[in-house]
Amino acid sequence: MEIDFLNSQCQSVSNKKRFGLCDEQDNKEPAYLDERNGDKWIAVVENEELKEVHFIAIDYCIDIWRDKEKKEMDNRCDGMLWYDKAVVFVELKERVSKKNTNVWVKDGEKQLKRTIEYFEKTGQSDKFTEKRAYIANKAHPIFKESQLQKMKSFKQETGYTLRIENRIKIPYINTPS
Repeated sequence: MEIDFLNSQCQSVSNKKRFGLCDEQDNKEPAYLDERNGDKWIAVVENEELKEVHFIAIDYCIDIWRDKEKKEMDNRCDGMLWYDKAVVFVELKERVSKKNTNVWVKDGEKQLKRTIEYFEKTGQSDKFTEKRAYIANKAHPIFKESQLQKMKSFKQETGYTLRIENRIKIPYINTPS
């Protein structure tokens, strides 16, 4: 049976100028859209044109089985945004390993790639012409130049533009870093 990413019971909508995406990292609950409590926001969505933006929680909401018989879930990112002809997959991180600061980027990239791989197998992916992915970290909101090669290879492998930052602009304007 095909995974239905767009008709999830974990969907919310906002047309606010600014809202956030949250994930209570220590409990097993889906990520969510929040319009009020900025202290909890891991990613900030800037929606200057007040578009209707849908957020769909994926982790802990949409079942993506690695092995259904063994009841093993595959890696999934936290959620996705969609509006107009754009889809944006998002992995939310709140902290960083003290030993290896790049672990959160590698983990996020892996989760995004697996989720995108499943999404691209559905007919739902065909309705989107703009495809992006974000790894957002509240502790490290600014993207580092050292990630340019990682972002380039992500685009080559998935067809999605990867950004490592916690500000998601709607609509997206690709500006050189």
